[in-house]
Amino acid sequence: MRVKLWTGLTTFILLLALLVAMPLLSACGGGTDTTAPTTTAPTTTEPTTTQPAVAESDVVFDAVATYLTHTAPNIKASDLKLAIAEDTAPTIISLRSAADYANGHIPGAINMTFGELTSLDIDGSYLVYCYTGQSASFAAAMLGTLGYDVQNLLHGMSSWSDDPDVYVTRFEPDRDQSNFAVETEANMGGSYSLPVLDNTTSNDPAEILLAAAQTVAPKYITATDLNMKIAEGEDMTIISCRSATDYANGHIPGAINIGLGSLIDNLSKINPDDPVYVYCYTGQSAAQETALLQMLGYDAYSLKFGMCSWSADPAVNAGKCFSADSVAGYAVE
Repeated sequence: MRVKLWTGLTTFILLLALLVAMPLLSACGGGTDTTAPTTTAPTTTEPTTTQPAVAESDVVFDAVATYLTHTAPNIKASDLKLAIAEDTAPTIISLRSAADYANGHIPGAINMTFGELTSLDIDGSYLVYCYTGQSASFAAAMLGTLGYDVQNLLHGMSSWSDDPDVYVTRFEPDRDQSNFAVETEANMGGSYSLPVLDNTTSNDPAEILLAAAQTVAPKYITATDLNMKIAEGEDMTIISCRSATDYANGHIPGAINIGLGSLIDNLSKINPDDPVYVYCYTGQSAAQETALLQMLGYDAYSLKFGMCSWSADPAVNAGKCFSADSVAGYAVE
C-alpha cells in the first residue's frame, strides 16, 4: 500500500513540475511568436530634376531654316498705295528718324526705332519701310524669324516720294555707282564649323530666339571700302546672293554664290572668324541674308546698294538698279 501511495505521489509531483515548466519553455523561444515585427517604411527622396540644357545655336538654326521657307516679301509702292486706298493695308511702320518722319511719312504710318520692333504684337500684320529699303529688309528678316507677318517696302521712301525733302536719300548713280573689276570664275568657299551662340542663360527657346534677334543691327559697307579691303588682301568672306546666272556673268572678286533660299545649306562655306560681306542687286535680299547671318553669330555686313554700287555695266548689274524715273510721287502726311 505504501509503495502504491508513494508511486502515485511521485507521479503527481512530476506532472505538476511539467505543467509549471511549459510556460517557461515557451518564453525561451520554444513556442510560436505571434508578435508582429516592427517595420520601418523606406525613405523615398524625390529625384532632383534640372531643365536640360538647350543649344542656342540649334534653336536659332531651326528658326532661320523655317523662315527661309517663307521669307518676308517686298511690296511695291503702287501696291501699298492701293492697299491703303482699299483699307486693307497692314500696320505701316517707318524706321526713319523722328525728324524725317515729321517732314513727311506714308499715310497712317507710325514711327519706331529698330530696337523697338520686338515689342510689336505678334498677332498683327506689318509693313516696314526706311529710306532705300535695306534697313527695313534687316527688320523684315529679323521679325519674320520671330514669327511675325511682315513685309518690306521695296526701295523704301525712295519709291514713294519724289520730293528730296521727304525721301532725303536714295541711290544716285552719279554718286553711288562705281565701275570696279569683276570676275567670272566661280569660288567654292571653305569648310567650317558654325558659330556657337552664347547670348542668354535661358533654356526657353522663345527667349533664346529673342536674344538672337536683339543682336541684329543694320550694318553696311560701301563698294569703295570693300574694293580697298580686297586690294589689301584682308581675310573675309564675300557672298553674292544673286542668281547663278548673274553670278556667272560677273561677280565681285573672291565672292562665293549663296542665294537667300540656299543659305542654311551652305553655312559651312563661311568662316565664322572673319567678317562677312553680302551683296545682291540693290541691297534688299542681301540685307535679309545679312540679318540672318547676324542671328546665327556671324559678323555680317550688307553692301550698300548692292551690285548696282559696284558696277555700272548692265550686263553685270542685270539692269535692276533703282531708277528715279519709276517713282510716281505719292502724297505724304
